Amino acid sequence: MSKESNQLAKMSRRLTHRKRRYDEIEGYNTEGNSLTTCSICSQEMENPKALPCLHSFCLKCLESSSSCSTSFICPLCQEKIPLPPDGVNGFRDSFFINRMKERKAIFKVGKVIMPCASCEATGRQVTSRCMNCNGFLCYKCVRLHKTIKPLRIHKVFTLDQLRSGKVDMSKLMLEKDECCPKHKEQVLRWYCKTCDIPICRDCTVMEHTRPEHDYVPLESAVKDHLEEIKNLVTACKDINRKLIGAITKADKVKAKLDSQLTKATKQLKDAESQAKEEFLKALQENVKTTTDQLNAIKMKRYEKIENEMMELRNMQSKISNVQEIGNQLIKSGSKHDVASNYAVLCKTLKQVQGEITLHNPVNVSLSKVKFNPHQKDSVEGVHLGTLSSGSMSPRDRTGKWVLEKEIGVEGPGKIKGGFGVAVDPTTSDILIADWTDQNVKVFDSDGNYKHVIFDDYLDLHPHDVAVSVDGFLFITDYTACVKVFSHDGIYLNQFPARSPDGKSSITDGSELYGLAIDSDGNLLVGSSKKYISKHKQDGTHIATMKTAICPLFIGMTRANRYAYSDTRISSTKVVYCMQPT
Repeated sequence: MSKESNQLAKMSRRLTHRKRRYDEIEGYNTEGNSLTTCSICSQEMENPKALPCLHSFCLKCLESSSSCSTSFICPLCQEKIPLPPDGVNGFRDSFFINRMKERKAIFKVGKVIMPCASCEATGRQVTSRCMNCNGFLCYKCVRLHKTIKPLRIHKVFTLDQLRSGKVDMSKLMLEKDECCPKHKEQVLRWYCKTCDIPICRDCTVMEHTRPEHDYVPLESAVKDHLEEIKNLVTACKDINRKLIGAITKADKVKAKLDSQLTKATKQLKDAESQAKEEFLKALQENVKTTTDQLNAIKMKRYEKIENEMMELRNMQSKISNVQEIGNQLIKSGSKHDVASNYAVLCKTLKQVQGEITLHNPVNVSLSKVKFNPHQKDSVEGVHLGTLSSGSMSPRDRTGKWVLEKEIGVEGPGKIKGGFGVAVDPTTSDILIADWTDQNVKVFDSDGNYKHVIFDDYLDLHPHDVAVSVDGFLFITDYTACVKVFSHDGIYLNQFPARSPDGKSSITDGSELYGLAIDSDGNLLVGSSKKYISKHKQDGTHIATMKTAICPLFIGMTRANRYAYSDTRISSTKVVYCMQPT
């Protein structure tokens, strides 16, 4: 290796050593922040005070930050610390921070002109530091320290000695005596074990007297404390290692979470796009299906109406022809004309009159077509609404009812033992009580099966069903009580029917059959004891009326009269009516 390389290596090692010395003197913690800098004002600490949480701050910053007279919140760790009796000034002085400030001052003093701590001369540059006086001295005051007898024992070192490392500053700092903050001229030589603070001689005879306070020599206490601190540091290393591991694990969990969130977000967006496409497709299919239904209704009803109109036009043509010929015969017909056409005219006229008599007017219900938009907030799939055609039970020309469609004949909505029927006023759905299947089957207004209610309600054998405008379901099931359910089939409560006196329940061997709701919203309940019991929807009894037969089924007429029947009577087909009370 060349001579120049050797010089460069030595220079590099020297610079590295100086950098290490500077960092040691500068007093940087593990986070790279100067320990002597106050975290509140970001300046070098003045009169540093150490809190019980081991954080230190300027005395003035603590005074300005303390807004409570009983406690103080540490700005760094947010720990709530009780204030000493004399406020923040009662926190202990941080000798550790003061020593670090002193070491920094020794290293930096050559950069600026500082006043001498002894003569306070500002024009001279300080050259040395007295470790006992704890101040920088100019060259004249250094001479006085060497000539005045009481000052000869002071340890004075030049700044070059302190900076170069020839003098062990750490050892000097440890050997340096600190003065009592209360008794300024007294050195702290004792340690009060009761208060856990170093004290001076005056403290032992004034504030920390025995036997209330137990104190020992400071050196003895420091020796014991150093052993305990070593053990604490070792324990801290183990804890810190575990914490680092836990933090590393948490970072991995967070990174994995971020990855999963990113993946889930992408999947959500993809699902959103797919759902939009499927929704749009289903929407278009639903619109097409409903449009096809409308077109089918249109073609079917147009055909009916056109046929009706054709028949009416034919009859109109015949009657117009009879009328015109009759007028001509009256005005200018000869005897021969009248005699030869009379029989034909009369026959044609009577024929048309007979056809008109037998012909019913065009059914107004053929004009009734309504689209019922879906009223629920959320629906499965895409279902815009239902069509109601208003012609479920058309009549023929003789005025008799004609069967147009049967529902519940086969498939999943097959009815095995159907009894009571009701129409949901909120949805126009048809509800049929199936006693054999122990449930209520629901169909739309066109008779298409939708779903079933009470499929898992094992104790229910529904006979009749009624639905209120509020969506409540009322069921009779061959017991003495009316059961009340929510629109979704959740059991709510039940109430019994009442005898004519209104005081006792109809429970002795009685079964409830027919069920209806009148125009006032009151519930009509038929009993096997030949009564119809009238109640409010909360079960409150209003009246009870005797009937001629068992009201197995109950209905309401347009005049708001009660119509009831018993299909078990085979000898007669009678529907009884009665005026409500």
